[in-house]
Amino acid sequence: MNRRGALSLGFALGVTGCGLSAPSDPGLEAELRVEGAQYYPGSMPDADRGPSVVSTNLPDSQAAVGELDHPFTGALDASATAALVGLVGDAGYWVLVAGSPSIAAPGFPTFDASMDFSPTMDPGNYTLRVQASDESGHFGATALTPIHVVPTNLPSGTLVVALSWDTESDLDLHVVVPGGVEVFARNINSVATPAPGKPVDPNAYESGGILDFDSNENCVIDGRRRENVVWSVPPPSGTYIVRVDTFSLCAAAFANWSVAVVLDGDVIARARGSSNPIDAEGPHDRGSGVLALTFAVP
Repeated sequence: MNRRGALSLGFALGVTGCGLSAPSDPGLEAELRVEGAQYYPGSMPDADRGPSVVSTNLPDSQAAVGELDHPFTGALDASATAALVGLVGDAGYWVLVAGSPSIAAPGFPTFDASMDFSPTMDPGNYTLRVQASDESGHFGATALTPIHVVPTNLPSGTLVVALSWDTESDLDLHVVVPGGVEVFARNINSVATPAPGKPVDPNAYESGGILDFDSNENCVIDGRRRENVVWSVPPPSGTYIVRVDTFSLCAAAFANWSVAVVLDGDVIARARGSSNPIDAEGPHDRGSGVLALTFAVP
């Protein structure tokens, strides 16, 4: 961020009624989201004689991909009016108005961040960056805190195909198995229906891939934003096709999604994408959706 932009941001943070408008960008492309904070795209400003970060407190230094409401608190120098919070290298950062001093930090403004981690981010080691700002538009030195992001907890199974997304939309996972059966919300098991006149095995479903949940079905929001097709026994050999169908965005502007394939505990394929209003048009049945990936089981 240039000097002029940094001063404008600091002035907007510290002075009310100044007529400056905050960015309208909701920060959906960022890997870290902070509840109740204002998003600013781009890199965090350079330090410029501003207030310091007195302390930070990350009770759990491990988070999961797609995790919500991960706490992160801290205290700022007495002259601070806001805290800037973001991941190093992310698309942007978040600004929280400084709160009242706490019992643990009497005399110092505090911040209380409830962090959400994008379901499309890669697992790995990240660094949280925090700065303090005052009402004159000065920014202090950076405080860095490491955090390790682990894969989302997936259901157990020999093969798991997992879809997750980041807005309260209705996305549907479609998996076509070798032989052509398609698993999705209207056909939740990969075991083919017997031909007319053939006996029905009541236990046959146990050998198939089963869709565990139809999340946000018909925009009845459940907050899960995740669907899995799971095999509890060795899956059939051959090529599998995975598609993502945008049944409805449910008033969201778009949805970022991620697909992961886990075979015998190892991730063998990943894909990312984004759904927009055009993707929600048309039929939503067998064959619907955009191709996410294909993979093979030996």
